[in-house]
Amino acid sequence: MSIDAAEYPSPETTYTNAPSVIREIGWVAHQAPNRRFGEWLGREFWLRKAAVLDRIALGDEADGIDAGASGIAEDAARRLIGVDRCDDINGDTARGPEHPGAEVDPRGYVRQAYATWAAEHLPADTNEQED
Repeated sequence: MSIDAAEYPSPETTYTNAPSVIREIGWVAHQAPNRRFGEWLGREFWLRKAAVLDRIALGDEADGIDAGASGIAEDAARRLIGVDRCDDINGDTARGPEHPGAEVDPRGYVRQAYATWAAEHLPADTNEQED
Protein backbone atom coordinates (compact mmCIF):
# COMPACT_ATOMS: atom_id res chain seq x y z
CA MET A 1 0.00 0.00 0.00
CA SER A 2 1.25 3.46 -0.81
CA ILE A 3 0.09 6.56 0.98
CA ASP A 4 -0.36 9.43 -1.43
CA ALA A 5 -1.80 12.07 0.91
CA ALA A 6 -0.35 15.56 0.72
CA GLU A 7 0.34 15.58 4.47
CA TYR A 8 1.54 12.95 6.89
CA PRO A 9 -1.21 10.80 8.41
CA SER A 10 -2.55 11.71 11.82
CA PRO A 11 -1.50 9.70 14.86
CA GLU A 12 -5.09 8.47 15.24
CA THR A 13 -5.10 7.12 11.69
CA THR A 14 -1.61 5.68 11.94
CA TYR A 15 -1.89 3.89 15.26
CA THR A 16 -5.53 2.73 15.16
CA ASN A 17 -4.63 -0.95 14.76
CA ALA A 18 -1.18 -0.82 16.32
CA PRO A 19 -0.36 -3.25 19.10
CA SER A 20 -0.38 -1.78 22.60
CA VAL A 21 2.55 0.38 23.65
CA ILE A 22 3.52 -2.28 26.20
CA ARG A 23 3.57 -4.98 23.51
CA GLU A 24 5.68 -2.82 21.19
CA ILE A 25 8.14 -1.93 23.96
CA GLY A 26 8.48 -5.66 24.60
CA TRP A 27 9.06 -6.40 20.91
CA VAL A 28 11.70 -3.67 20.61
CA ALA A 29 13.43 -4.69 23.84
CA HIS A 30 13.51 -8.33 22.73
CA GLN A 31 15.34 -7.59 19.46
CA ALA A 32 18.72 -6.29 20.59
CA PRO A 33 19.65 -9.08 23.07
CA ASN A 34 19.06 -11.65 20.33
CA ARG A 35 21.79 -10.19 18.13
CA ARG A 36 25.54 -10.21 18.36
CA PHE A 37 27.24 -6.89 19.00
CA GLY A 38 27.39 -4.88 15.80
CA GLU A 39 24.82 -7.04 14.00
CA TRP A 40 22.31 -5.01 11.96
CA LEU A 41 18.89 -4.84 13.60
CA GLY A 42 17.02 -4.04 10.41
CA ARG A 43 14.56 -1.37 9.34
CA GLU A 44 11.60 -2.95 11.12
CA PHE A 45 13.40 -2.50 14.45
CA TRP A 46 14.11 1.19 13.85
CA LEU A 47 10.62 1.80 12.50
CA ARG A 48 8.80 0.11 15.39
CA LYS A 49 11.11 1.73 17.94
CA ALA A 50 10.49 5.19 16.47
CA ALA A 51 6.74 4.55 16.32
CA VAL A 52 6.43 3.40 19.93
CA LEU A 53 8.50 6.35 21.12
CA ASP A 54 6.25 8.65 19.06
CA ARG A 55 3.19 7.13 20.75
CA ILE A 56 4.70 7.64 24.21
CA ALA A 57 5.54 11.25 23.36
CA LEU A 58 2.03 11.85 22.02
CA GLY A 59 0.60 10.62 25.32
CA ASP A 60 2.89 12.89 27.32
CA GLU A 61 2.09 15.85 25.08
CA ALA A 62 -1.66 15.25 25.46
CA ASP A 63 -1.24 15.11 29.25
CA GLY A 64 0.93 18.25 29.32
CA ILE A 65 3.96 16.31 30.53
CA ASP A 66 7.40 17.55 29.49
CA ALA A 67 9.66 14.66 30.50
CA GLY A 68 11.77 14.61 27.34
CA ALA A 69 9.78 11.99 25.43
CA SER A 70 9.22 14.35 22.50
CA GLY A 71 12.94 14.89 21.99
CA ILE A 72 13.67 11.18 22.29
CA ALA A 73 10.92 10.39 19.77
CA GLU A 74 12.32 12.97 17.37
CA ASP A 75 15.83 11.51 17.72
CA ALA A 76 14.48 8.04 16.95
CA ALA A 77 12.60 9.44 13.96
CA ARG A 78 15.77 11.00 12.62
CA ARG A 79 17.53 7.67 13.06
CA LEU A 80 14.84 5.97 10.94
CA ILE A 81 15.20 8.68 8.29
CA GLY A 82 18.95 8.03 8.26
CA VAL A 83 18.39 4.28 7.92
CA ASP A 84 15.99 4.84 5.05
CA ARG A 85 18.41 7.19 3.32
CA CYS A 86 21.24 4.65 3.62
CA ASP A 87 19.00 1.88 2.33
CA ASP A 88 17.57 4.15 -0.40
CA ILE A 89 14.04 3.45 0.81
CA ASN A 90 11.31 5.68 -0.51
CA GLY A 91 9.17 3.55 -2.75
CA ASP A 92 6.85 2.54 0.09
CA THR A 93 6.04 6.06 1.23
CA ALA A 94 4.47 9.08 -0.39
CA ARG A 95 7.26 11.27 0.94
CA GLY A 96 10.60 9.53 1.03
CA PRO A 97 13.43 10.32 3.43
CA GLU A 98 14.89 12.85 0.99
CA HIS A 99 11.68 14.89 0.98
CA PRO A 100 12.09 18.17 2.90
CA GLY A 101 9.08 17.23 5.01
CA ALA A 102 11.10 14.46 6.64
CA GLU A 103 13.47 17.03 8.14
CA VAL A 104 10.71 19.45 9.08
CA ASP A 105 8.49 16.80 10.70
CA PRO A 106 10.52 13.65 11.40
CA ARG A 107 7.80 12.17 13.59
CA GLY A 108 5.32 12.69 10.75
CA TYR A 109 7.69 10.70 8.55
CA VAL A 110 7.61 7.89 11.12
CA ARG A 111 3.81 7.89 11.10
CA GLN A 112 3.73 7.69 7.32
CA ALA A 113 6.27 4.87 7.24
CA TYR A 114 4.53 3.01 10.07
CA ALA A 115 1.09 3.34 8.46
CA THR A 116 2.46 1.86 5.24
CA TRP A 117 4.27 -0.94 7.08
CA ALA A 118 1.28 -1.70 9.35
CA ALA A 119 -1.11 -1.99 6.41
CA GLU A 120 1.07 -4.77 5.05
CA HIS A 121 2.15 -6.50 8.29
CA LEU A 122 -0.47 -6.10 11.01
CA PRO A 123 -3.89 -7.71 11.21
CA ALA A 124 -6.80 -5.27 11.30
CA ASP A 125 -7.72 -6.30 14.85
CA THR A 126 -4.30 -5.97 16.54
CA ASN A 127 -5.69 -3.74 19.30
CA GLU A 128 -8.18 -6.41 20.29
CA GLN A 129 -5.47 -8.96 21.12
CA GLU A 130 -4.75 -9.47 24.82
CA ASP A 131 -1.44 -8.36 26.27
